[in-house]
Amino acid sequence: MKAFTLDGFDTPPGLREDLPAPAPADNEVLVRVLASSVNGVDGATAAGVLKAMFEHEFPVVLGRDYAGVVERVGSRVTRYAEGDEVYGALMHANPTVHDGSWAELIVVPEDDFVARKPAGLELAAAGAVPLAGITAMLALDALDLSEGDTILVMGASGGVGSFAVQLAAHAGATVIAPGFPEDEDYLRGLGVDEVLERGDDIVRVVRERHPDGVDALLDLVSYAPEGFDAHATVLKPGGRGASALRAAGDGPGRTNVMAVPSPENLGRLGRLVDAGTLRVPIQSTYGGLDRAGEALRAFGTTHTRGKLGIRMT
Repeated sequence: MKAFTLDGFDTPPGLREDLPAPAPADNEVLVRVLASSVNGVDGATAAGVLKAMFEHEFPVVLGRDYAGVVERVGSRVTRYAEGDEVYGALMHANPTVHDGSWAELIVVPEDDFVARKPAGLELAAAGAVPLAGITAMLALDALDLSEGDTILVMGASGGVGSFAVQLAAHAGATVIAPGFPEDEDYLRGLGVDEVLERGDDIVRVVRERHPDGVDALLDLVSYAPEGFDAHATVLKPGGRGASALRAAGDGPGRTNVMAVPSPENLGRLGRLVDAGTLRVPIQSTYGGLDRAGEALRAFGTTHTRGKLGIRMT
């Protein structure tokens, strides 16, 4: 079986064609993966960032998101059948860093990490939405926006940010986000009301425009509490802040969000897509599993609007 793997911390990831094909246990579903995408955790895994946090079982198959077709089911599976189109995401450590989705075939438990593909999405788009979409959805849950609230989204043009902006706009909030001049049409198309010049002193500009502060902050760019704290100075007293990078720290109104690709969350995400509340912006799609490394490098070195997709064939 072909898979894109990390074989050790001292070697770059690459394509292998000699992995054994998995077989489903009684409660598992065998999925032929047809589409995926790149997320920040994929780059972190490939760079060895997680080696001090989790045990790695090599070869590590990279990739989290997937969309595909059920090829076979275990003897006790009742909710899926051969030929069903499904989507989902795999956890980065379950319990070791080992299983990933950048492979021709994967197995997933019937009751976790998998759901039926949203009817309104093609497989290529379904493979780009799970992890970033769920992260955005849970972040907006934590921020609890209401009609008329204001929210500053740092990192609005990326994968999670692109989904979060759409959800915030749907909630009736005024969305503020930094962006490059070439990003303005893209961000406004997602629902951003105020596009600030990226590179300016964002905190100063927000304070000037909103002297009473904003209601909410979604910080998708700060990797340390110091950065989050600096951005959080624009919040009103009692304002809410969320981070997808574990930078929010502790305290009232602060939430660190982690995507949980449960069937419940995947089902809810699918309903948002099918209702037209969320669309899936994909900047580029890389055709073929052998181009996963190219997609991974692009994610780490170029400015991205939305997601970078990968077709497996």
